[in-house]
Amino acid sequence: MSTDKQKSIFTKYCFCIPMMILSGILFTLLAWRMDPGTGPDEDMRFAVVNWIAVHSHLPTGFEEEIINPLWGYSYAFTPYLPSMISALFVKIAGIFSSSLNAACFAARLVNVFAGMGTVFVSFRVGDKLLDNRYSVYFMAGTVAFLPQFVFLSSCINNDIVSLLSAFMILDAVLDGARDGWKTRSMAYLSAGTALCLLTYYFGYAWVLFALAGFFCTSHKRGESAKATWRKAGLIALAVFVLAGWYFIRNGIIYHGDFLGYKTQALCASDYAASHNTYLANNPGKLSMHLRDMLHNGRWMETTMESFIGMFGGMIICLDGKFYDFYQAGFWLCILLFALYRYRTKEKISTALLIAFGCVTAFPVAFSIYSSYTRDYQPQGRYVFSIIPVFAVLAAVGIDEFSKAAQNKYKFGKYIPAAAVVILFLVFAVIYYTVMLPTLAYIILPGADRVMFYYVR
Repeated sequence: MSTDKQKSIFTKYCFCIPMMILSGILFTLLAWRMDPGTGPDEDMRFAVVNWIAVHSHLPTGFEEEIINPLWGYSYAFTPYLPSMISALFVKIAGIFSSSLNAACFAARLVNVFAGMGTVFVSFRVGDKLLDNRYSVYFMAGTVAFLPQFVFLSSCINNDIVSLLSAFMILDAVLDGARDGWKTRSMAYLSAGTALCLLTYYFGYAWVLFALAGFFCTSHKRGESAKATWRKAGLIALAVFVLAGWYFIRNGIIYHGDFLGYKTQALCASDYAASHNTYLANNPGKLSMHLRDMLHNGRWMETTMESFIGMFGGMIICLDGKFYDFYQAGFWLCILLFALYRYRTKEKISTALLIAFGCVTAFPVAFSIYSSYTRDYQPQGRYVFSIIPVFAVLAAVGIDEFSKAAQNKYKFGKYIPAAAVVILFLVFAVIYYTVMLPTLAYIILPGADRVMFYYVR
């Protein structure tokens, strides 16, 4: 192994720690200043967290205290590992303060740390795929300076831990492909897969990615069938030990419904009948055509906008110019990736590109299905597990462009650095003029004159 490969990420990228610290400060400031319930579904998530903190054991989804009267169900049916960890933080915070704000802040810290971890793992992934070190900063910046990522890293949800697990799985597969499936890589893949399973079903395509990635890379490195299956068995055993207990528990409590998804829907129906309330309508029940939901119902536009940045329970939106900026930047990077595809086949093989397409299609398709058949919720956070794909393709595209430009101009290698600076400056404007004034209720000098948002 080369000396460069042996260097830690912190040694190779001197701005890695500053970016993580900056991200942590941004997350923490919002987490501390935002009122409880500011995040999407945060009240329902916190109800589960508080129940665990008070009772010191896990609830079933049928506990009356945590069922939301509007929706008729709770979030204790489906996987909720982040809430379990948050409950521990809340119990510790309760030693020092009994206030609701302190408890909510403590619960949010799980995502603060998960967000910082996601930024770190994005550096690891970029280091394995990119030639220009400035491109690695760009890749990490596409994650760290995405407004919605910062917002979700500051409130209670499953999305950020799910995103962290997706990056971990991708990183572990790249580790196995480069250095072989050693014990460390196997343990890493097992941890990422178990974390994904215990967090959010919208990210479950990454579990299949882990499975396919292991077998494909093991075969490519010439591992014998016996060695491959032995390692696969060890990984599966580790995942079962880490995550299997929860699904066994669900299967026992909910009569075979291991995910709890169907039982959650039945709970909503039963609650509506017993409490004489109405189930939330959805386009499917209203006999709206799927095409109408996607276009006339602005499902696609709202999902894209809330993927970039939509805050405070989906009511605080950015000015349209910001959405145009992020979308134009993304498609430009994808165009660059396509133009230089002939040079990137060794880094992003056709098989890996197809796998990326699958892990992108699954959460989008599942979100469409859920909105149409169950609950109309066009939220970008439901498809947040595609961010590793978005970040990799964008960074590889700009990496190849910078190398091509470098052959003619000396400043070519600095193109990714300039791009990440622009990305940060745009985000800084959004954070200062939209997120802090509207979410943290801080009076900022001059912010009232440059506010770039509107309320839906």
